[in-house]
Amino acid sequence: MSDAIAAFGTLLKMSNGLTGTAEIFTTIAEVGDIDGPSMSVDTIEVTSHSSPSARKEFIASLIDSGELSFPIWFVTDDPTHDETTGLQKIMNDRVVRNFKIVYPDAASVTFAALVTKFGVKSPVAGVQSADVTLKISGVWTWA
Repeated sequence: MSDAIAAFGTLLKMSNGLTGTAEIFTTIAEVGDIDGPSMSVDTIEVTSHSSPSARKEFIASLIDSGELSFPIWFVTDDPTHDETTGLQKIMNDRVVRNFKIVYPDAASVTFAALVTKFGVKSPVAGVQSADVTLKISGVWTWA
């Protein structure tokens, strides 16, 4: 039998920006499908005239901790969405903030990120939403 875990109920939380015991994580309201986090490793080409079989050679360089993207069903006055305390404020202030994903099995991953996109959509036959992207800065911490 599979040990797969259904993703429904995953929570995305953002920090109040304080540190230590004063740091509080609040669940971001109305989050849809979460894509990420994902990471990649940059490479440096080190091919030389003596590389075997005339093949390019590479070494690993820096690790990019990636991005996380998700839609929200945008509620203009929700405190986790708005320009006073929410995602829009974090983006407007251009600050790195801690975020946490809490999975249904109680595992979690915490990371620091910038809000790099907040794109509102208002379709004629649909729900008001916003596409949000977080650019992760530094390492992920699993718990």
